[in-house]
Amino acid sequence: MAIRSVLCPIGLALALAPAPVVAAPACLANGKSFEVGETACLTVGGKSHLARCDMVLNNTSWTKIKDECPGEVPKPHPTSISTPASGPVPTEPTEN
Repeated sequence: MAIRSVLCPIGLALALAPAPVVAAPACLANGKSFEVGETACLTVGGKSHLARCDMVLNNTSWTKIKDECPGEVPKPHPTSISTPASGPVPTEPTEN
């Protein structure tokens, strides 16, 4: 009986305590908050790509969905050093 008189007030206090407020899940990028399902252009390692805010194992995470961002002009690949210059091909040796 003594245990019940000690535990009942503790249980009552826990039952009536306000529950902590949980924030809606969101991803952070570029100083902004994005809701699950929204997309953003992210830059990682000097390269930009389009990503979507998703839930992965009860945590928000960015999922890459495209290699470039909308409106971004793709950068051409640099020319290889071994590529010959275009122009007329010499038929005879020339002097230096």
